[in-house]
Amino acid sequence: MKCISTNKLKFIALISMTLDHIGAVLLPQNLFITTILKIFGRIAMPIFCYLIVIGLFNTRNCVKYLARLLLFAIISEIPFNLCFGSSIIYVRKQNVFFSLFIGLLVIFLIEKDKMYFLSENPFISNIIEYLLLIIGCVTAYYIKCDYTYFGIVMIYLFYTLRFYGILSIVSQIIINVIFMGGIQGFASFALIPICMYNGEKGSESQLLKWLFYTYYPVHLTILYLIKIIIM
Repeated sequence: MKCISTNKLKFIALISMTLDHIGAVLLPQNLFITTILKIFGRIAMPIFCYLIVIGLFNTRNCVKYLARLLLFAIISEIPFNLCFGSSIIYVRKQNVFFSLFIGLLVIFLIEKDKMYFLSENPFISNIIEYLLLIIGCVTAYYIKCDYTYFGIVMIYLFYTLRFYGILSIVSQIIINVIFMGGIQGFASFALIPICMYNGEKGSESQLLKWLFYTYYPVHLTILYLIKIIIM
């Protein structure tokens, strides 16, 4: 039953992510509760990746979309570092907005590549596509984005297999269950709401639009403040 809009997918992802972060930031000493919350949290990333692909084809201006993702990646970095590195500077990992930015940039450039080269020279177009994917994955790996290159691959697979429903589903299961493994396998449950997506955006409210962007740094800031109060 197709009953889930873009906005509902975003809310599902935000709730899932928040549960994960509550466990990681506030309850790291309680392994059982943290693990349960982390299981629920695995649902978020595949949904975010899917939403990036939806955004590519629905946004009026992809350059502005990219700029917003990069802006909030920068804004979110200090709250992210404080929560997960207990320091303003934390070089071991970068927040998920960087992963989403790189993934969107890769598929945006691939779309441009196909527009200019696919009909003229499919071979060159395919070479450029795979080079862009490799560059995106290598960049994500070396700057230590959340989910590293797996996040980029998830976005790419949702993009390139968007007309092949069952293959898209299987590819995400393979990435999360086989290649990433362990608790990440629970991310496959994200495919349930994704398969229920009805192609509708939902409310056009500007308030909601900016809520989805600002929620990430704001909730991390709140979690960090709670952490320093109770610990």
